[in-house]
Amino acid sequence: MGWIRRIALALLAMSLVFVVALALYRQKVLPVAQGTVAISGLAAKVTIERDADGVPTIRAANLNDLMFGLGLAHAQDRLWQLETHRRIGAGQLAEAFGEPALESDKFLRALGVRRAAQAQWERLPPASKALVSAYTQGINTWVAEHLAARPPEFLLLGLPATRWTEVDSLAWAIMMAWDLGGNWGSELMRMRLALNLPMARVHELMPPYPGDAAPAMADIPALYRDLKLGPALKQALVELPRLAPESGIEGVGSNNWVVAGSRSETGRPLLANDPHLKLSAPALWYFARLEAPGYKVAGATLPGLPGVVLGQNMHLAWGFTNTGPDVQDLYLERVSPQDSRLYQTPDGWAPFEAVQEVIKVRGKPDVLMTVRRTRHGPVISDAGTTAEVLGSSPYVLAMRWTALDADVDAIGPALRMNAAKTVDEFVAATRTWVAPMQNMVVADTLGKIGFVAAGRVPLRRPDNDLKGLAPAPGWDARYDWAGWLDADATPREFDPQRGWLATANQRIHADDYPHHISSDWAAPYRQQRIEQLLQARPKHSMTSLAAMHKDVFSLAAKPLLPWLTKAASPHPLAAAAQQQLQGFEGDMAADKAAPLIYWAWARQLTRLMFADDIGPAVAAAVELLGRI
Repeated sequence: MGWIRRIALALLAMSLVFVVALALYRQKVLPVAQGTVAISGLAAKVTIERDADGVPTIRAANLNDLMFGLGLAHAQDRLWQLETHRRIGAGQLAEAFGEPALESDKFLRALGVRRAAQAQWERLPPASKALVSAYTQGINTWVAEHLAARPPEFLLLGLPATRWTEVDSLAWAIMMAWDLGGNWGSELMRMRLALNLPMARVHELMPPYPGDAAPAMADIPALYRDLKLGPALKQALVELPRLAPESGIEGVGSNNWVVAGSRSETGRPLLANDPHLKLSAPALWYFARLEAPGYKVAGATLPGLPGVVLGQNMHLAWGFTNTGPDVQDLYLERVSPQDSRLYQTPDGWAPFEAVQEVIKVRGKPDVLMTVRRTRHGPVISDAGTTAEVLGSSPYVLAMRWTALDADVDAIGPALRMNAAKTVDEFVAATRTWVAPMQNMVVADTLGKIGFVAAGRVPLRRPDNDLKGLAPAPGWDARYDWAGWLDADATPREFDPQRGWLATANQRIHADDYPHHISSDWAAPYRQQRIEQLLQARPKHSMTSLAAMHKDVFSLAAKPLLPWLTKAASPHPLAAAAQQQLQGFEGDMAADKAAPLIYWAWARQLTRLMFADDIGPAVAAAVELLGRI
């Protein structure tokens, strides 16, 4: 039995070695939270002090060193998240995750996120460049000089900790705008519907905002019939949304509101914000406090970007929800039948801009692809299998999008908002904000409250009969953008007599507003519920605003409930389900059965009503748009 004992001792020894190694690794991989570390590249001392919840307070003698410190803290705590952000912006996911990520990379390369970020970096104002460079240096200094152990994700995938660049920050800003800008998907959906249904049915399936008339637009089923769009393009319309990263607000949504001192128990304004972005581990947000002479800000930062996105300083507080503007237009570009290197413009045939991309794929040979660009923007149909599908079609799809413009400065406006001392200064800082367009509520210590929808909004010509609602013929100049809405003409409101302001992705302007912002607003039910709760009390407190955040009552459920209670089914559990619905009025409590029964019934009702007309896949997509 000696050999059994020797094996047991060997296994025990190996286990002890593993436990000790794991303990040492755990100690090294955690952020350094105590002591002094010599850091190169700083002009003066920077301190990072973490509270009991791990939230850092970063103090520096100047703004550049402060952003260096933020970059260092992001690298300490979120290095793997930074790596994924970098790979998404660069279209380099397949290099880490293998062939399953290849299609996403192809779409991101076709969209040209990193190329757009590079162009923006080259035109970025010097002050913004300095802050991004300082932030970038903070990340890289930690990785190069003080990273004792790579986080476990790097070890499991066998990846090095890659250097961050300034362009990576700008690319991530573009991806955040993508995440919040799903208008292109609505255009594709209208086109898919128009290939199967008459115009009236298209408007039924994608109706206007409640109370509005259907937009006066061209008969797109007839338009696309005249263009002789065939099966190849239909397949492309199915493929593109599957290949692209998710975008848009439907089904997620955001809330913000601010009450004036006249409606507050403290006599001072109170502001609340819940962005409702997707759950992830780690969270998308990173809370921090940033302090330098003349600059003291606290709130939610985004790993990959310098500054505070949502938060407060010593003088004011601010919060965002997504506006959902129409800032993405798709164009059908006609390819020359004689020379596929040319596409049609109002002035004749012009050459595509073409770039060769090399995508590295883990465990597989490199993939080569050609991506093209027209005068409108990137040819997104060059992505994935769609490029092959369109090879036999005379058309490709190009995208015009504000966030890809070379003159975008994603840093300067945000830092000026961080440093504002009054509502008026904050609103002035938003004038150069481009994308994503946001509904910003703000309050200052002087008692003023305000709302401004900040972002670059394209103007369309009066003879544009598609109004940005469906892919347009790219060779017809009337569908080109005609400039920008003046930054001071976007929707806004200050110190209303009712004593509060709120947004929840609903339509943010009155019927007589003279400019086009969007036709794809979120349904108004969340906004209406917020207004009910704000009006329910003469004065609000931190406690009442917290209760509003926790509210789960759905006004959207009420119109369908009478039909649900009448529904008959042969299912053996139908009677029990109807019993659970007794007394249900829209309280979507997680511990109750009725909300789940309601949701399952509404989802199935949508699919059954429309799948026979437009197919199950399109019916499911329409359901996700939240328009039924």
